[in-house]
Amino acid sequence: MIEPTGPLDPSVYWRRRVVALVCSVLLVVLLAVIISSWLGHGSAADPQGVANKQSVVPTSSKRLTSSPPTSGTIAAAGASSSSSASPTPTISTTTGPPPPPPPPGPCPDTSITIEGRIAQAAYRVGQAPLLTLVVTNSGPVACKREVTRQLRELVVLTADGNTRLWSSSDCYYQQPADVRLLQPGEQATFSIAWAGRTSSPNCAPSGACCRPGITWCSESSETSRASRPRSSSPD
Repeated sequence: MIEPTGPLDPSVYWRRRVVALVCSVLLVVLLAVIISSWLGHGSAADPQGVANKQSVVPTSSKRLTSSPPTSGTIAAAGASSSSSASPTPTISTTTGPPPPPPPPGPCPDTSITIEGRIAQAAYRVGQAPLLTLVVTNSGPVACKREVTRQLRELVVLTADGNTRLWSSSDCYYQQPADVRLLQPGEQATFSIAWAGRTSSPNCAPSGACCRPGITWCSESSETSRASRPRSSSPD
């Protein structure tokens, strides 16, 4: 079987055997190279994959440990678990604006001063003396006072104070309510001219002229409060 047999020269058969053997060896070497290179790439990829996995895992764990808790407070390093579970409450000391002051109330009688004034000390017959009622808030705070017409009155009396000659409330037209806000020390003044004649309640037709030389006094009142009389003498 070793010796070549055939119609050709033996050297031809030997050359064919050598070529087939060389091709077989080359084929085995080529297969070995391919297999070794494939195994080399696979083993190199695995450590890289492992390394990637090892680098990813700490990152994710770091993110999980560094994320803040959903409730409670973050405890400092070395703090006990009991202190982080029951944090100390913080009391706010912020205060709001002060409440607005209450609106002014009605003026008490002790805070109101009533005064009757006369423009001049003497008038001639036929002249109309000008009488003025002054309402003053003598209290320390602002307040409201009703000074409606029917609550204001100026009265003229004789010098001895026994005879009533005239009153501003004997005959007047009804007017609506008048409530004033008076600041401390503020005055409300109301003036009226007296014709020098007597008067009676409910507009009774008396109307007698005062005699020359009579001395008369004026008394002012407002809600049952009276001031010191003032005097004047017609010539």
